[in-house]
Amino acid sequence: MRKSILMAVVFLVIITSSLVTACKEPVSDFTFVDDLGRPIRIESTPERIISLGPSITEIIFALDLGDKLVGVTDYCDYPEEAKSIEKVGSPFPGFNMERIVALEPDLVVSVAGLIVQQLEQVGVTVVVIQPRDINGIYSDIQLVGQLSDKRDKAEKLVASLRKRVDAVIAKTSVAAGKPTVFYEVDGSWNANNPWTTGYGTFQDDLINLAGGTNIAAGRSGWYEMSIEEILNTDPDLIVLEDYQYGVTPDSIASRAGWSSLTAVKEGKIYPIEDPNVTCRYGPRIVDGLEILASAIHPELFSEGE
Repeated sequence: MRKSILMAVVFLVIITSSLVTACKEPVSDFTFVDDLGRPIRIESTPERIISLGPSITEIIFALDLGDKLVGVTDYCDYPEEAKSIEKVGSPFPGFNMERIVALEPDLVVSVAGLIVQQLEQVGVTVVVIQPRDINGIYSDIQLVGQLSDKRDKAEKLVASLRKRVDAVIAKTSVAAGKPTVFYEVDGSWNANNPWTTGYGTFQDDLINLAGGTNIAAGRSGWYEMSIEEILNTDPDLIVLEDYQYGVTPDSIASRAGWSSLTAVKEGKIYPIEDPNVTCRYGPRIVDGLEILASAIHPELFSEGE
């Protein structure tokens, strides 16, 4: 079940990413351009907002707009207040159109998908945000701020995030080398061909910014990497996003053939306790960057720095 959901999400991201545009500047006082390059007309500041993505929900709360959220997805669980907001379904198996319309939103903020067309057909205003990297997250935070009359708040948040990212880059830029990293998205059901994250993904972007080299960057998107490829590249360290599924450093070390890897021999296996900080494209992505940087370059990041 988890494999089918992951594959479906990967397909959705690949399809929508090809349509993404970097343009975010308002065309006029009340018209904006979203991540699909579509002009969005906003007549007045939205008072009833529905979020169709956990990352979107986190952005909205970060801009102090949580009180305007009237609906969120089944997976929106951060911050804690998001859990009490009415749920409207999820991309898989599907959103509840009747419930969304009944909530009478002024604005729906969504990732791309068929739901966008369906909502627009019944007259609901929909903005799509689908960033490609951290710079895209900055732009989308600013876009949501423009849409909701929170421009100043958005600018301050982006400035704060940029400062933290720049601090990581400044530290890792003086490192002697760029350790190689195998980032395991999910190997809980097939340890010989675990899912990893290639070129063009958020995790790949984070690894690079954190001063590492992603061994899976030779291919794009998320894919299954064979044990032979992993053994041949012999990464310096292993990052476990699937720690949430019960994969641990000990279980990695016990996999057939894995004990010969440098990362296993040297004990450089790092679980990510909350994988949402590295896979959700919201403000907490910078938390994920700092976690990865500390794992890749522990010599540069002492505890508490």
